[in-house]
Amino acid sequence: MRQILVMLSFLVFGVDFMVGQNIEVRLISGIGISPSNIDSKTDWIEFENHSKLIPIGLDANYFFFPKKRFNFFLGTGLEYSNNSYFQNVKHLGYGYNLKAINFSQQHLGIPLRIGSEWKVFHANSIGFQYELQYNLAMKKETVIKPEDFDFDLNGSFQYSYSLTSRTKNFISKELSIYIKSQIARNLYVITAIAFEFRPTSGSYDFRTDQIQTRTDVTTGEQTQIGASYVFEKEETRNNLLGLKVGLTKYF
Repeated sequence: MRQILVMLSFLVFGVDFMVGQNIEVRLISGIGISPSNIDSKTDWIEFENHSKLIPIGLDANYFFFPKKRFNFFLGTGLEYSNNSYFQNVKHLGYGYNLKAINFSQQHLGIPLRIGSEWKVFHANSIGFQYELQYNLAMKKETVIKPEDFDFDLNGSFQYSYSLTSRTKNFISKELSIYIKSQIARNLYVITAIAFEFRPTSGSYDFRTDQIQTRTDVTTGEQTQIGASYVFEKEETRNNLLGLKVGLTKYF
């Protein structure tokens, strides 16, 4: 009899515990930039690249104490991200930028999330969360190589370039703080500032071949000067500062 009463007590407590929980679903997007985007330098820098992350995520969180002013949650979800870069093609003789080669990496992220939330101003709240995310590369390799030469300086200068981008799987970590504002019953707008710590997400190879034709103004004789530049396995490694917005609903 005592064992039955104990089991019933645990059952009643467990039902009450489960009923008192809230499931939250978030649809969220935003933009992220690397520190190199903030750099105002305009001259060509060897191996310089920039990042711009555009995530689209569907998150689900489980709140433990929804009726309390201060509570905790665990969550997961799915996030698609497009991380873009560029590599400058430099005139090897005169030193100015000829063209920026744009390439991107796409990942599907699966996060594990833990966070806390503090209710202020009735139903509105301020929250903090930490995510550990596995990022799966959606396309392993991309090759950018025009079929013909490009021209500059009234046709007296011709150049070619090629870039091979490789994307890899990686694990990232993110810290964020957010504000949640109620707009309807169980429906909120969420605004977050996040900083993501990203290891190497891939690498790329780059090559440019250039030919400068010079004409002697006195004799009209033409001479050609060739130059090449190449590097391999340059890593794409950028932490990201992000701004995210979205909608969240409780069930």
